[in-house]
Amino acid sequence: MKFEALRKSLALLCCVALISGCASAPAPQRFTGDRQSTPIHELSVAVVMPRYLNLSYNDKGLKELAKSQQALGQAAGPSLPSGLRLFLSSVYEPERLYRGIIEVYHQDFKSVTVVESISDPRVSQADLIAVPDVSFGIYPPNIGAVSVVCEFTLFLGCLIPWTTKTSLSVASVFYAPDHSPITTLKTTPVLINRHKMPIVDAAVDEKVFPAASARSAGLFDIALETSPELRQYATSLQSKLATAKVQPAPEERTSAKVFDSDADRADYHFDENAADYAVIIGVESYANVAAAPFAKRDAEAVRAHLRALGYPSQNIAMLTDSQATGNKLKSYIESWLPRNVKPESKVFFYFAGHGAPDAQSQQSFLLPWDGDPQYLADTGYPIKRLYEKLNELSAQQVIVAMDAGFSGAGGRSVLAKGARPLVARLDAGAASQLGKVAVLAAAGGDEITAEENTQGHGLFTYYLLKSLNDSGGVETLGKVYDRVKPRVQQAARQASQSQTPQLLGVNAAQISLR
Repeated sequence: MKFEALRKSLALLCCVALISGCASAPAPQRFTGDRQSTPIHELSVAVVMPRYLNLSYNDKGLKELAKSQQALGQAAGPSLPSGLRLFLSSVYEPERLYRGIIEVYHQDFKSVTVVESISDPRVSQADLIAVPDVSFGIYPPNIGAVSVVCEFTLFLGCLIPWTTKTSLSVASVFYAPDHSPITTLKTTPVLINRHKMPIVDAAVDEKVFPAASARSAGLFDIALETSPELRQYATSLQSKLATAKVQPAPEERTSAKVFDSDADRADYHFDENAADYAVIIGVESYANVAAAPFAKRDAEAVRAHLRALGYPSQNIAMLTDSQATGNKLKSYIESWLPRNVKPESKVFFYFAGHGAPDAQSQQSFLLPWDGDPQYLADTGYPIKRLYEKLNELSAQQVIVAMDAGFSGAGGRSVLAKGARPLVARLDAGAASQLGKVAVLAAAGGDEITAEENTQGHGLFTYYLLKSLNDSGGVETLGKVYDRVKPRVQQAARQASQSQTPQLLGVNAAQISLR
C-alpha cells in the first residue's frame, strides 16, 4: 500500500512537471477562408464528452465510440499512460482542457449540444455526432536504441536528470445519427519542450499550457473547415433535405386534410413531477411496409396530454417515423429509462404503429420504422422483452398503452408474406406475469384496430384521450377503461369491425395516471 501511494505521488509530480516547465507554444492559427461558404455551418452537432478524461462509455452497442476515442491517443507518438492521464486531469481540469475545443465546435457548426452519453435524447436531434479527445504524447530520451515509454520507467524518470518533451494534440471522431462513421480528424501535435529533470518546482505554469491548447484548437479549426469528408456529408444531407421539400407540380398536388380533433389538446393541467418519465413512439410512414394512418398524430396528442398530466418536457422522449428505428427504440427502453428513472417515478410507455406476430415463435412484436415482418427476430421488438425491461425499472408505477394490433389480419398489424393471421395474446400470459406493469391495449389478439377518420386518430387513442379530457385526467385506469371500451366497440361495429380494448395487469384498474 505504501508503494502504491508513493507510485501515485510520483505520477502526480511527473504530470505537474510536464506542464510547469514547458516553453511557450507557437502562436495559434485559425482558418482564414470564407467560413459561411462551408456547408458544415448548416449542421447541428452533438458532442459526446465524458465528465472526466479517459472514461469509457457504458452505452451498449456503441463500443466503437469508446474504441475510437482510445485510439485517438496514438496521434502524437507514445501516448500518456492511462494512469498519468487521470492524474493530469486532477491537476488541470477536463473542462479547461476541452474548453477551447468546444469553442471551435460552436464556431464551425450551426448549433452544438454537449452531452455526456450517446443515448442522451438530444443526440437523436442532431445532424451528426462528435466524440472529441485531447491526447498527450511523451518523448523521453533514447537510451541506446530503446525509447523509455513504459509507465514504471516514467515514474523513475521523474527522479533522473534528463531532458524530455511532451506534445498536445486534438482529435475527433464524427458519426452520422445512425452511428455510421463519417471521418476521424487529427491535428498535428504541438510540441512542448521540457527542461531537465528532476522536478524542482511543481507549480503549474498557467501561461504555457493554455498557449499550447489554443494552438491545438486553431489546428483543429482548420481541420474541421477543410475536411472533405465532412463537406461531402453536409452537402449530401442538405441535398436530401432539399429533395424532400420539393413541391409537386400544380396538377399533381393534393391538399392534405388538416385535422382539428377535440382530443388533440388537454382540457386539464397539473404541476410537473420531475421524477416522471415517458417514451412515446409513433410510426406512421414505414421503410418496409405500408403506413399506419394517423400514428404520428396519435403520438403528438399523447405527448400533449402527458405534459398536462405533469410529465416534464425534458423527461419525455418522443420518436416518430424515421426517428423510431429499432436501435433507438431499444436504447430508450433499455438504457435511457434505467439510467434516469427513480424509485418514486411514474413511467408511461406509448406505441402507435404496426404490431406483428411471429408464426414460429408465437410471439408478438412492436414494429419500428425499419422493421421487417419477414425478419421479426432481428428487426422487431418483442412485447415480452418490453414487459421484462419495464419491470426491471426501479419506478413505482409503469403504464403501457399500445394502439397497435398483433393478429396480422390488417389495421395496425402486419404479417410476413405467406403467413396466416394468428390469435396473439400479447405475450402477457397470466396477469400476474406482468408484475407492476399495467397495460392498455387497443384490441384483442384476434382483432383488427381501426381509425377514427373524422378526428385523424387511431380509434383507441382518440377515445382514450377524450376520456382523459372528460374526467379532467384524475380517474383511475379502471374508470378510464370503462369509458373507452364501450365507445371503441360501438364505433368499430358501425364500421362492421370488432375491436375490444384490453386492460391487463395486477391492480391495473386502481392505478391513476396522476
